[in-house]
Amino acid sequence: MQKEKYRLESDLKSAELKLLLLFEELILLKSMQPEDMRLSNELKKCTEQKGFIIKEIQDISRKLIAKRAEVEDIKDEEAKLLSQFHDLVDTNHENYDQILAFYEKITKKRRRPDKLKQDDADGDEDGEEAEEEEPEGEDDDDDDENFNP
Repeated sequence: MQKEKYRLESDLKSAELKLLLLFEELILLKSMQPEDMRLSNELKKCTEQKGFIIKEIQDISRKLIAKRAEVEDIKDEEAKLLSQFHDLVDTNHENYDQILAFYEKITKKRRRPDKLKQDDADGDEDGEEAEEEEPEGEDDDDDDENFNP
């Protein structure tokens, strides 16, 4: 009986030590719970932001691909126009340089309204850049429109 009593007392003491250890761990976990909740909420917010950013990147990528296709179409159209121009005007013509300058001026005028719209969209309220793009010697547009090579 004595030996069994010592064994039971020993088991009781080890159970009490385990209980104390588990109780200390419980206190530690309870003290960490608010920080854990805060970090969980922060992780949730960051995950939502990541999803939003990825969605924006995908939208911008689609727009970029569309714009690249549009730019390629415009470049193809300009190449076709330039080849038509070279088909119509012989490079050995005496006024070839003047005609080419006029052609380039016309094509720049076609591109300029697009640039002005983009500048306005970017927040250019004073319009100084649009005025700076036009060279000084091009104020006589009426004379150029009557010029027919």
